[in-house]
Amino acid sequence: MKPALVYALEVLETLEDAGYQAYLVGGCVRDRLMGREPADYDVATNALPEEVQRVFKKTAPTGLKHGTVGVLHTGRMTEVTTFRREKGYSDQRRPDAVEFVTDLEEDLSRRDFTVNAMAEDRRGNLYDPFGGQEDVAQKKIRAVGVAEDRFKEDALRMVRGIRFAAQLDFTMDPQTESAFSRTKEDLRVIAVERVVAEMKKLLQSPSPSQGVKHLWKHQLFNFLPPFHRWEGIQAEATYPLSLLDSLQGTGSRWACLLMMCGVNQETFSSCLRSFRLSSKEISQITAIFQIAIRPRDWQSERAAKRRVVLHGWDALRQGVELAGGISGLSSEERNLQNKRIQGWYEEMPVRSAAELAIDGRDLIQATGFEPGAWIGKALHELLLQAALGDLPNEKERLIEEGCRFGKENT
Repeated sequence: MKPALVYALEVLETLEDAGYQAYLVGGCVRDRLMGREPADYDVATNALPEEVQRVFKKTAPTGLKHGTVGVLHTGRMTEVTTFRREKGYSDQRRPDAVEFVTDLEEDLSRRDFTVNAMAEDRRGNLYDPFGGQEDVAQKKIRAVGVAEDRFKEDALRMVRGIRFAAQLDFTMDPQTESAFSRTKEDLRVIAVERVVAEMKKLLQSPSPSQGVKHLWKHQLFNFLPPFHRWEGIQAEATYPLSLLDSLQGTGSRWACLLMMCGVNQETFSSCLRSFRLSSKEISQITAIFQIAIRPRDWQSERAAKRRVVLHGWDALRQGVELAGGISGLSSEERNLQNKRIQGWYEEMPVRSAAELAIDGRDLIQATGFEPGAWIGKALHELLLQAALGDLPNEKERLIEEGCRFGKENT
């Protein structure tokens, strides 16, 4: 039994021994029904937050306003939340008021989808007032109660629903899906950061096309930040959606999604930045995109090795993979192309500055020059020559060439 489950069951037992109800709830129950190991376990109880804090010696106030207390174990935490009902969603995200209740079913009724609205006690008994177990068996994402009401409470639930469909390889319940058209206008008010969090999970799923197809089918891109601010977004994907599933890297899937939306070389940078990703993510996705649309930059051995030095192996690998997909190569042709690039990469004597036989301090000591931007440029030039096999990765030769570079560039 995994430690996370052991600790969660201990929490249930401790709360029961103290006279309270306690259950595993949400995604962990769904995953257990599917035979999957949950990433974490959440607990719901009729104990009030202050009562949970009294029962356990070590806790953290992770969300007292909404009834959540973190119970601390050695290196782990189990979140325990008091049964509650929620009232009003004036900002279409958070409830205006939270009221603690004593009834498990009332707590489960506020959740988004039936597959996430189940509870399990420590003896393995399932509590399923909304038919989540049957929906798991039928591989269906269905809203709890009236779908339109759930989406009006938080429009992001539409995106969460299609993300779950992709992650779990489920389909959308027709009635739940039909509510998209009546509530999609509300997507406009969602914060970009929340959309990006869902898109990341969607693009990391085994079959992102299972979710992305709904964004086009229901024209959700026209309302979903930041897509709705772009000009010229395509009414239909410009490449087969199955291409997304065939790509192995998250970066190549991001680049591919933008290309499917009709983003071109002129608009790629601004559109990508509108997601407010980290500078590292933006740099890698941009490199993958540039590699994919410029195959001449890596189709020869020396050119490919230059790309490794400039962008790193992972960016080159994903860019080549994407290039094969958008050019319509067969799986066999793409595999051959990838193997050729892999072979060139493995032949490289060095692949990063960390593998060079010298570093910046060696250059400063050998030249006597003051530290400055020239050091980084010199190391990059030395790395490029060594990676291409034009210069041996030997300390004396590297210092000799580095001194020459320093004299010419300082």
